[in-house]
Amino acid sequence: MKNLFIIIITVVLLAGCSRAPIRPDVEGFWKLRYFTLVETGETVECSNLYYSITNAVTQVSERMGNKGYGSYVSRTEYRDNETKLALRDFKVSGGLTADTGEDAPVEDLRHYGIDSQEETVFEIAECKGGKMTLRSDYAEIVLEKF
Repeated sequence: MKNLFIIIITVVLLAGCSRAPIRPDVEGFWKLRYFTLVETGETVECSNLYYSITNAVTQVSERMGNKGYGSYVSRTEYRDNETKLALRDFKVSGGLTADTGEDAPVEDLRHYGIDSQEETVFEIAECKGGKMTLRSDYAEIVLEKF
């Protein structure tokens, strides 16, 4: 599984600029502002947490923070005529081009509004003017273009 993920990352890097974004409004670097848990309605304010979304790979990470939330990568897939964003097979990030092969701990992914290592499917509820709202069965997350 690790080798497959490394191959995917390598292909994405080799493709470089020739691989056009599927949803340029969604893909890019986003700062996670807050998320609201569906089950309880509790809102969690976030600082220094980021999503880097491409048409093949998404990374969630803490930048310049001190909470030790870690960095994780997943495969990215669009569904339902590009109205849904599926993030699947989260792994611990091993740097810019690879993962460690270790499954991301779900308790750490929850800091990013994600409740599954295997797959989270977000409805792209809003994406305009530098703001994006994604909804899953676990949380509604609000991001701002960075």
